[in-house]
Amino acid sequence: MNFSNKLRMGLLHWRPLHRCSSNIARTPRNEYLLESLRKYLNISEPKAEFMCLKYPVVKRLDEKSIIHMIESVHKLGFSKKILVDEPSLFSLLPVTLIFRYRVLQECGFVDIQPADLLGYLPLVKQKSIGELKKMGLIPSHINLENRLASHMTQWPTSLTNLIYEDVNKYSLYILRLKIIQRYLELLLDISIEEFYRGVKTYPTIKHRPLKTINETLNILQSQIMVPNYKIKSNFYLIHADPDNLKNIIHNFKTIGGIDIKEIIRLHPKLATKNYNTLVEIRKVLQEYSISNEAQRRCFDIYTLSPTTIKERIESAKKIPEFSTFFNHPRFLKMIHYKKTAMKRLANLYSNNKKCLSLNILSGSSAHFETFEKTPGDRLGKGKDLIFCISQCLENDYSASDIRKLIKRHPFWINIPLVQVKYVYEQLCTEFSKSDIYENCFILLYPWSKIKDILEVIDSQSTQRLPQDINEQLNINKLNKSRKLSIVLYLLEKNHYFSGNGVWSEDKYKNKVDLTHLYESENLELSTHT
Repeated sequence: MNFSNKLRMGLLHWRPLHRCSSNIARTPRNEYLLESLRKYLNISEPKAEFMCLKYPVVKRLDEKSIIHMIESVHKLGFSKKILVDEPSLFSLLPVTLIFRYRVLQECGFVDIQPADLLGYLPLVKQKSIGELKKMGLIPSHINLENRLASHMTQWPTSLTNLIYEDVNKYSLYILRLKIIQRYLELLLDISIEEFYRGVKTYPTIKHRPLKTINETLNILQSQIMVPNYKIKSNFYLIHADPDNLKNIIHNFKTIGGIDIKEIIRLHPKLATKNYNTLVEIRKVLQEYSISNEAQRRCFDIYTLSPTTIKERIESAKKIPEFSTFFNHPRFLKMIHYKKTAMKRLANLYSNNKKCLSLNILSGSSAHFETFEKTPGDRLGKGKDLIFCISQCLENDYSASDIRKLIKRHPFWINIPLVQVKYVYEQLCTEFSKSDIYENCFILLYPWSKIKDILEVIDSQSTQRLPQDINEQLNINKLNKSRKLSIVLYLLEKNHYFSGNGVWSEDKYKNKVDLTHLYESENLELSTHT
């Protein structure tokens, strides 16, 4: 009994396609997905609903992935109708789809169909070349070994055979692997052991089109001038996309004013980054006014995602210890190693070590361990303090002049930068930059002490001031700079001008507020002394 008779006799219950829609939850996301499928695949809503029901992979799509897949199938010469006929193609990444097509094309497949792309792995790994020829997928007269080798422009013409047995007994997978291995041996002087170790680590190389591998190596060697030993030690470079590499070289051009080719030679990982991602990262850094010098100090920042960089910068702006270094040339290193820097910061604060330098937060582990065991990081901290004060004074005074002034204080490198910046922010509301510069030491003292003395002076209560001040000066006629000088004098008078006035009172000395360190971090608070 045929289908139409069964239907007429009621043995089959025909249900219109649109009734499947009752199983689709009408969430905003699903509505948006159905609209995208209708718009870009030119299908009806019932058909779109049916695709979502029968092919779960379709439910995970978004507008961007649908457009990208349509562009990919057009690039291969197909119409977008094949995505409607074979929705399973959406389970492949667009780049995977393109590479599978090109591999089959290189292997001489006559008429490549969507089913061949979906069944790519069984075809190339399980079927022998002889079987593929019998099935009519590959013409029987093709010398497949020579055909594959012809895609390698640097393949020596004298080398015509790699396999002396019957090639038809091998799979396409084995034959291609042997050709890639021999080619890399000739081009990079790579051993068999090195090759198989490399493809085990980066297995996608085994399914790269030979023409793509050849073009990538040509760009790396001839245009970027990456040494062979560096390609061997960074095997992932072999599966870099040549079109993306060209885009980076010709359109991205520089980072921080340095030629991108030179940077790739030093940091090969950048060769694998998507061009559009690099452009997005540059926009994020420009948005936050990150200088070229900062970018030159940390090219590895371009190995992160734009979203991650933006989140980390926003987070750093909320942490006083990080925001102090925002305009520092090495600020990006702290962003790149943010998790490490956060752990170090919390660890040091828990041990009541607050006088930190950028060198300590983002430097080597050995340097950090040394800092934990010694009183301080004199060189790094000194440089950072001068930078911090210079930034506060908006670079109106040279770093060398600031250093000459500030280093006269015996404890100048023992004051946390967060405190220095905070004191400046409080003082600058009343005093000019020149007033503060002329009394540079005052930035090293706790604001609570400075504030108490300023309140006494402003109250014009001479009875609360020391007798020598009352007798020699008319407080009411002091200019701003002299006023700060009096504050400094009073801060140190009780300490016999030894510099010990910079220390907080004992009752506040060991109180460390770490709340701001853990706001956006999944770090567990420990007990602090």
